[in-house]
Amino acid sequence: METRKLQEVGGGTFTVSIPKEWAASHGLEVGMDLHLYTHRDGSILVRSSDADVGCLDEATVDVPGGGTGAVERAVRTAHAAGFETITLHRTGSFSDAEREAVRSTVRDLVGTNVLSESDAEITIRHLLDTSSVSVCQSILRLQRVVASLLRDASERFVDAADTHAGIRDRACEARRSAEMVTRHFSRSLTSPAELDALGVSRPELFAFHAIARRLETVTQQAVRIAGTGEKLPEPLPDEAARDVCSVADDVACAVDDVVTAVLGDDGTKAQQARDRCDGAAEDIAAVERRLYDGAVSGPMPTTVALTDVLSHLRRTADCGRHMADTAASAAIRAENTDL
Repeated sequence: METRKLQEVGGGTFTVSIPKEWAASHGLEVGMDLHLYTHRDGSILVRSSDADVGCLDEATVDVPGGGTGAVERAVRTAHAAGFETITLHRTGSFSDAEREAVRSTVRDLVGTNVLSESDAEITIRHLLDTSSVSVCQSILRLQRVVASLLRDASERFVDAADTHAGIRDRACEARRSAEMVTRHFSRSLTSPAELDALGVSRPELFAFHAIARRLETVTQQAVRIAGTGEKLPEPLPDEAARDVCSVADDVACAVDDVVTAVLGDDGTKAQQARDRCDGAAEDIAAVERRLYDGAVSGPMPTTVALTDVLSHLRRTADCGRHMADTAASAAIRAENTDL
């Protein structure tokens, strides 16, 4: 890193010299206009071109084939990358089923609409202004939905209740919040103004993104737990039911602690979350040992279903550990830096 003195020239203007070697390597010449971007963190970005300022304005995605799944993936991928306008293009024509898949996907994305359609092109646009978005609120929504979803899915499993559809609908709500965080994280990697509009720092947004991705994984595990409940011929034995619900509650509490820790830079909460997840993992191992030793009775379908759910809960506890580590890192950084 080099240091340069701030100097004052006529008219009260301040200047800082640019290293000659750097200017030459980037094609800068005397008299060339440079573009300056100021940020809320006190930094100034200097660029020789403003071409990249609007680089996320629009994208054209070729969809050669693959049916409804291909067009849905194209929309979600381009949206997650942060583009404002997305045009799907095909050499031939989109089928009616593919058009409906695009409309259905767009309805599932916050603040996005279909602008126009033709035989070979479908154009959609994200209409939500970044300044109206709160990443913190998205994380809080995830916290509420995911924690309750995990508890409810486990309770429905032990009761052998057929409520998979309701769990799946709430999981879609969690996914939308996670996708919103991912979109703005992706945009912040390219757009100089994105962080200022969001009102968060780079380290904060990175932590939020990491937590959102893990919470999305927890949501997927909850959906699988609920789906496994449909395979049970009868409710679980009381002891096994208590074990499953206890582990799920511990991990759900850890999710609450993790989000609180990240939003508040609270290292103590992060450690509490880590301890809860470690305890949950030990409880899962204990249930598995009793299951394999034959201490947990029941027909073979029940044993298989319980084994699957314990595997999903272990994955959930692992996600909790990773989230707790992210929260602990954020707390340490906040305590020792001014970022």
